[in-house]
Amino acid sequence: MRSLPASSRAHATLTLVACCTVSLAGCARAVGSAVGSAVGSEVGSATTAVAPIAARQFPFTVDSQHSERLRPGVIRRSLYASTGPWVVQVLDVRLDQCHTAVAVKGGASAVGRHKTSTLLADLARTREVIGGVNADFFLFTPPGVPTGLHMTDGRVLTPPSERPTFAIDSAGRPHIGFFTVAAAQRQAFTVDDPALPALSLLPFHPREAVGGRPILTRDSVILGIVDTEGQAAFAQTRHPRTALGIADRGRRLLLVVIDGRQKGYSDGMTLRETATLMLALGAPDAINLDGGGSSALVYAVPDSAGVMRVANRPSDPTGERAVGNALAVIRDCRRSAP
Repeated sequence: MRSLPASSRAHATLTLVACCTVSLAGCARAVGSAVGSAVGSEVGSATTAVAPIAARQFPFTVDSQHSERLRPGVIRRSLYASTGPWVVQVLDVRLDQCHTAVAVKGGASAVGRHKTSTLLADLARTREVIGGVNADFFLFTPPGVPTGLHMTDGRVLTPPSERPTFAIDSAGRPHIGFFTVAAAQRQAFTVDDPALPALSLLPFHPREAVGGRPILTRDSVILGIVDTEGQAAFAQTRHPRTALGIADRGRRLLLVVIDGRQKGYSDGMTLRETATLMLALGAPDAINLDGGGSSALVYAVPDSAGVMRVANRPSDPTGERAVGNALAVIRDCRRSAP
């Protein structure tokens, strides 16, 4: 599954090839125009155009923006910057307008991999899904087991680790932090351990949770770990990235994907560049999720009876990758943030 219909992708590609024979500047303009027009034509008349983000907010030049309101409280944005080059997809969600985030695994077991679009489409059979992104890093053996905390509806599927977590509390408020198992319940857990669903977590027991690493920003400050997390090839090399940010004192959730590993289209970002982008988008608190070929931002096309679209262009030659879990945004007035 790709971000654009075949006809739109062909138009963007032909425009890019033709203009690149003329000049680099012309090439940059054509990519931005092609990305914006194709995105706009794909969604259709059910959306409403909204004002773009002010250029002064970004530390780099944004050549083009396409912003549209998918439904009340939900804005989808597509940004193009030739200086990367970078193509960025954003889902900006008001949690205080009957929206909340849920962790999606695709089954009762921690084992198993599914495409993000498949996970959201399956969830849409029972919930009103707005969109979502791939979530945690995962094991290849056993396949698809998230490496950090995964909680759905207050039940632990995989336990917390030393890595940070994005969580939704019982009141619908978002948090980025660290969790541990209550002292009396600590032990070595196996995959699908029967003791996991009954665990109690500290400092509070989340309703929903997915892991990631590292924390990118805290209180509008980029953390030093963005330069040292893992090996240098992970932190300081440009890759496709998926990130999540909390804005407006917990009232907004920003789901972001930066395409990468596609020379001439989008290079991807380092962790520091990703953190800088999250601040520019208005998220004082942000966390990095699994990236690379796993990066996928999916949204429900308005008035389409739950049809899911992949907004970005995944870097794997085969397209969207099967992942360990996802984070979905759903409409649920009972569980939304106050």
